Amino acid sequence: MELVAGGRDADVYRHGPDHVLRRYRDGRSAEAEAALQRDLAGLGFPVPAVVAADGADLVMERVDGEPMATALLGGRLDPVAAGSVLADLHARLHGLVWPGGQPLLHLDLHPFNVLMAPHGPVVIDWSNARPGPAGLDLATTAVILAQVAGSPTILLEHPDVARSPLGHDAADLAARLRALLAAFLAATDAASLADHLEEAVARRRADRYQTAAERTRLDGAAALARELLAQS
Repeated sequence: MELVAGGRDADVYRHGPDHVLRRYRDGRSAEAEAALQRDLAGLGFPVPAVVAADGADLVMERVDGEPMATALLGGRLDPVAAGSVLADLHARLHGLVWPGGQPLLHLDLHPFNVLMAPHGPVVIDWSNARPGPAGLDLATTAVILAQVAGSPTILLEHPDVARSPLGHDAADLAARLRALLAAFLAATDAASLADHLEEAVARRRADRYQTAAERTRLDGAAALARELLAQS
């Protein structure tokens, strides 16, 4: 199968003309994630349609659209518009009626997990999703964005970037990413986000997929998020 995308814990392969297969490298089951995506689709939230799930494999529709991140970095998407899209996706997700009374959180909703399809953005990678306070989801996205805005060369480590040239120098990238973060913060519930910022940093620090270099950037990321929150 042809490899078309990959993250830190899974690879995505072309699976016929209209589908992709996402496979966890550690062999864990994707079946709960498939059930969640079906539930979200039933509620009208934009996710890829699930075709089948079997063990570590999840077969989904192939979404015709590039990641928000590469569209942004390639100059095909304005950073302010991107920040607004991310904020809107959070609001739509947290506004769903979910069992147990708490909102559903994605907990990894960043520009590499949003595909810019012709009919609108589609959210992928629901492996971290669980119910919880909406502010934690907002804060997690803010910390991820701030980590990258503070050290834009980290993007070079992402496999999808290798397939799409950046087209910007480091200073320009930093400015665009800071504008994205500022736009996201301005369009969200700032008070709720601020209340959960420390928890988001702690969760990010404990994430086994974070490298040592990424962990060293967390304090600076939190400081940048607080700085821009104060301006929003």
